[in-house]
Amino acid sequence: MNTCTIGFAANCENHQTEIKGRCCELCPPGEYVKEYCSQDHSTVCSPCEEGHYSAQYDAWQNCEKCHTCQHEYVRKCTSTTNAECSCRPGFLCSNHVCSQCEKKTCKNGEELKRTGLKDYSYECEPCPDNTYSDSNEGHCKPFTQCSANGFTTFFPGNKTHNSVCHLSGMQTDGDSTQVILAVGFVFISFAFLVLLFYACVRSLRKLKAKNRHAANVRVVSQQTSDFHLSKEESGIQLILQDEPKEGTRFSLLALEQLTTV
Repeated sequence: MNTCTIGFAANCENHQTEIKGRCCELCPPGEYVKEYCSQDHSTVCSPCEEGHYSAQYDAWQNCEKCHTCQHEYVRKCTSTTNAECSCRPGFLCSNHVCSQCEKKTCKNGEELKRTGLKDYSYECEPCPDNTYSDSNEGHCKPFTQCSANGFTTFFPGNKTHNSVCHLSGMQTDGDSTQVILAVGFVFISFAFLVLLFYACVRSLRKLKAKNRHAANVRVVSQQTSDFHLSKEESGIQLILQDEPKEGTRFSLLALEQLTTV
């Protein structure tokens, strides 16, 4: 495109531009100018070729080339939009559009510093004061402030390790999340012991009630047996059984006396 022959004129309408003293139409997104307007015809536009795009109305005589992503496409290129790229986890963008990626790690206690505007480069530098890095990801994190959480400082921390706080004679990491987890574990353990004790008490009570019921059944059974076989009733039955024998003996004696007379 010859930029010297293209300009804007106050008398040109929207989506027009002045070219060689004429108000020529701009080509819409997805197209480029194949031939500028003249006295004989209007602006001639043509669709962008594959792998190229045009995102707005313009008077360019070609479409822009789409980005080619080295790793992943966040968005594919179309005739009206450029591609968007990203790098896989563990990799860093080598330029401002992430079309190129590189793997860069630092030692523990270091962080990554990026330089450059469009094309990037990386260097590892020691973590600043009061920060640490315990991995090779190159991100420094601030120390845990023990005093701010009501603890005393057991270990102040260094470039590779966080500070360690001290609580009630027990050494613990100053990270408040770990403290909360420890307290939660103690609480859950105590609740479990209480539930276990309650279950044991209920089981003992049920066992005692069952034994008491069985004892009562045995007593009732013994009393029922005595009721049917008491000594008094047994004696009466024996007397009643003997009475016919005594009457028979008396009748025989009387018969003998009458016979003698």
